[in-house]
Amino acid sequence: MQVEVVSALWPYIVKSLVGLAIAGIGAAFMWPIKKARKEWVSLKDTTQAIQNELAQQRTNCLATLQAQGDTQINLLTKAVDTLEGVRLDLAEQTGYLRASSAPACRARAKKKT
Repeated sequence: MQVEVVSALWPYIVKSLVGLAIAGIGAAFMWPIKKARKEWVSLKDTTQAIQNELAQQRTNCLATLQAQGDTQINLLTKAVDTLEGVRLDLAEQTGYLRASSAPACRARAKKKT
């Protein structure tokens, strides 16, 4: 009886062993592909994270430059006002110095008639 059962089941056993062998070979071929795909997805995620970080840094930099630009405009306006006052004071001082250092006028000789 055992011989009959084994001989009756033998085609099914062979089919299942062949199926398992083919599945094992397929898994062995698919493993590098799955590994490469996993690595590719990881690289894409890393690249996207870097791109997001750079966009955030650019936004922060532009906001900082804009804020600094407003501050610089205010400071430059103050500096120009101060230098304008210095220029006027210097012009006035130069006028005083020229007036005080001018040679005395000579008396003109009278014409002989």
